[in-house]
Amino acid sequence: MNSAIVFILIYFALMLGIGYWARSKVKSSRDFLVAGQTLGFLVMAVGTFASIQSGFGMIGHTANTYAWGVQAIVAAALFVPLAFALSWFLLGSRLYRLAREHDVYSIPDVIRLRYPGRSAHLAMSVAMFIGAVAYMTAQVTAIGVIVALIFNTSTTTGALIGSLVVALYTIVGGMLAGAWTDFIQGILMVATSLGIFVVATSTLGGWGAMLESIAAQDVSFLRIDATQPMTWIWTFVILAVLGAAAQPQLITKFLMLRSPAELKWGALVAGVAYAVTTLFALGVGLATRGLTMDGRAPELENIDSTATWFLDNMVSPTFAGFVLAGLLAAIMSSANSFIAVGASALMRDVTGALGIRVRRELLWARAASAIVVACSLVFALYLSQVVFILGAIGWAAFAAAIFGPLVLGLYWRRATASATTAAVVFGIVANLALTVLTAEGMVTLPAYLQGGGAVVCLGILLFVAVSVAAPSRTSSERFVELAGDRPAGPDRVDSLVAATFATIAAATAGMLFDLWFLVYYAVPVLAAVFMLMGSLNRRDLWSRPMVGQVAAFGAALVVLFAVAHVTLDGTGTLGGLPTSTAIFLYVVWPVTAVVAPLLYTTLYRTWLRHDLEESPGRDSARPTRTGE
Repeated sequence: MNSAIVFILIYFALMLGIGYWARSKVKSSRDFLVAGQTLGFLVMAVGTFASIQSGFGMIGHTANTYAWGVQAIVAAALFVPLAFALSWFLLGSRLYRLAREHDVYSIPDVIRLRYPGRSAHLAMSVAMFIGAVAYMTAQVTAIGVIVALIFNTSTTTGALIGSLVVALYTIVGGMLAGAWTDFIQGILMVATSLGIFVVATSTLGGWGAMLESIAAQDVSFLRIDATQPMTWIWTFVILAVLGAAAQPQLITKFLMLRSPAELKWGALVAGVAYAVTTLFALGVGLATRGLTMDGRAPELENIDSTATWFLDNMVSPTFAGFVLAGLLAAIMSSANSFIAVGASALMRDVTGALGIRVRRELLWARAASAIVVACSLVFALYLSQVVFILGAIGWAAFAAAIFGPLVLGLYWRRATASATTAAVVFGIVANLALTVLTAEGMVTLPAYLQGGGAVVCLGILLFVAVSVAAPSRTSSERFVELAGDRPAGPDRVDSLVAATFATIAAATAGMLFDLWFLVYYAVPVLAAVFMLMGSLNRRDLWSRPMVGQVAAFGAALVVLFAVAHVTLDGTGTLGGLPTSTAIFLYVVWPVTAVVAPLLYTTLYRTWLRHDLEESPGRDSARPTRTGE
């Protein structure tokens, strides 16, 4: 572990050095919360993927791959690159435009502009603070485990050391420091994942030999329909895709860009980088399972120790130190993002929703950051029951609370403030209740029902239903005011929202009644619908060639899903994997990671660039805030 200590000390020094550098450039809350809106596409895109690919993504997915096989990667990681493409399609240009035309630094700021009244703004602000503290609490716990392992100390001491480092560079340098540390951390994660994948698969003779060894002893570890029910797996896919597109640490990055041109290649960089880091879990998880089957590794009682067991027993100490630095980077890249999200919610959003004007915002932003870290440390180290409760406010709660009000609300004039409040409250309360009740044994879910994904879909359905059932003229007028003049004629967005509602309703029925094919085919359909929605310019017009390309992409994705479905029960193999698994791993994965982002690049070059160039700059619109 001496090598690991050296790597970590160098890593800590680099992070603190970036924080010190950023300190001299942070002069206002705008600099602190959105990096002064100065980021280029590479720093933004790498930072975006790094903040999504947290410690859970690398350590947790590795553990699940060891326990379930390739099925775990399909469920939780394989389609996340598609989520980056959808985020750029749906949010990139519209959030950039709002950030430049108005005083927008956070998700609650967008809600404040989009919906009249204070209830929706306050509900989203409170949800952001609770969620940020919850996520930060989980990161503190993970930091404690990794640092304790490296320095041979207690988890409490490890959590204090790691949290102090991430708190210092974030409080001092804000999101400018956070963005650049995320960039370094992302590069480290990519390098770590590539290296460990080669090392891990070579312990069993390479990728092909490893698959042959596993298949000879238990082919179920290579099948999609092996351990977990198919309905559960594809519900998790929907949770992963919609959840990633509705995570605040991703969304706020769009508010930090220095120019619209930075949007062009970001989705491709983020998607490919995330796909590469998935190789960590794929390689280590399958290799450790193969070693267990060969008798070279024990059956692990705690699957969460899969990655650390492999590093302790199968690689050199020096390389293990490098990999542990990469794992710590994965954790810290998420932690600093949520410190900033929580600080904005506490200092700016909640106070703004209550009509309180905060003076000396930069000072209070730093103070709020310290409060977020302090709360997370207390919860993680001393209040275990609170950690359990806060753990329920996670990925699914954010997705259920944010996707409808923000993503659909930016396109759909019929979205309302009351529907936003209902979706936010439902997302937080339903996720909490479901987690607590199932943990206490008061409710037992069927094995096929993945609760988080069901909550997300129900939250979106609730948002659309309340908006239609209780229309609001003032919400519609606010939308038109923000968007500018709209074209006459049929509203394309109404049709797309209806298609979204119908598809998610069918998928939800599949989740509840174990009709897995309804959930399964909802994935490519939703991808096509959301890409079509994101192809609309600010006047709700389409580029016909782009519509054709998106339709072709959606049709190709449906065909691939159909072929995989047909071959699911077959005995054929392709590239060492069952045919259905091979289709997803060798074809669908690169298509979603590369082709979908390239479609956005085409859209930007031929259509959105002109739309964004027509937008007025920041100086042409006076920033407004609640209470001013």
